[in-house]
Amino acid sequence: MSLPQPVTERPITPRSAESGIRTRGVILNVAKHLFAAKGFDGVSMREIGLEAEVPLALVSYHFKSELGLYRAVFRAHSDTLTEYRMAVLRNFQPSRDPRDTVRRLARVLVEPVIQMTGEPGGRDFARLIARENNDPQEEERGALAEFIDPVARLMVERLQDAFPKVDKACVFRAFMFASGALAINHAATGRIERLSGGLCTSSHVKSHPTATLFRVQ
Repeated sequence: MSLPQPVTERPITPRSAESGIRTRGVILNVAKHLFAAKGFDGVSMREIGLEAEVPLALVSYHFKSELGLYRAVFRAHSDTLTEYRMAVLRNFQPSRDPRDTVRRLARVLVEPVIQMTGEPGGRDFARLIARENNDPQEEERGALAEFIDPVARLMVERLQDAFPKVDKACVFRAFMFASGALAINHAATGRIERLSGGLCTSSHVKSHPTATLFRVQ
């Protein structure tokens, strides 16, 4: 009687690893588009798999859960959204002119996002940020807390450094007002086109990034 042969794991070849990376990228892009259009609760893992033409089991293999996939979409943009802006803000030095300081800080906040909208899938991600910013359940998912809030806190600190006599609560409200305007624009609901009769579009700020959103007299 022969003994059963031990089961050995199939080695991961460069080709299979490359295929896995490619599949993961396809899933992330499809998920980003669907989450931006419908929100976290409006999309299922099965729908993402069907749209990406990937078996549901493979979607689960790569991301474990819908929340894991959702957070992975944010993590894929963390270099631009979080790391770059945090590095600039840590080394930021205010100008003698407070108005110039505000303009420079606005650029740190705004321009990476606007530049991102010109890249493949960037518009979808900007819409997703806008949707998450306005979702009462966003705290449960933790995406903003991990990838967006660190930048916001450091931005507010730099504003407080530039305007030490201004009440801190006012600085926080001013930041929320400005970031809210940015989020509403990137939601791309079509409202500004409707209100302006086509004079303005939500993508128009790409040519006027800071002047349009943060004009300081």
